[in-house]
Amino acid sequence: MNLISKWLLAIALVMATSSTAASNKTKLYGNWKGVSSSSIQIHLKKSMRYVYRYKMLTFTGKWSVSGKNVIFNYSVLGSQKKKKASFSFRKGFLTLRSHDHATVVLKKSR
Repeated sequence: MNLISKWLLAIALVMATSSTAASNKTKLYGNWKGVSSSSIQIHLKKSMRYVYRYKMLTFTGKWSVSGKNVIFNYSVLGSQKKKKASFSFRKGFLTLRSHDHATVVLKKSR
């Protein structure tokens, strides 16, 4: 569980940039796959819902952008959770950074 929280927070951190929030949201839409760990996949939908897969685990919930941060809301055993991470884009890669978790680099998949 701790590892999952770390990845979710890292993903959220990668999504922060110096662009406007609306522009950032548009860039974030789509399917992303981990570069350093191919077992990580995240689908950020235009409906502001997401599907996060790590190995055999799947989480779903709502996501939002606030400045240079992405926030993932989800539920675990009926308890509401929230993870926040800064994000940035560079040469087609999305990087999520969190103070609590390892940095995650993702590439958009088709």
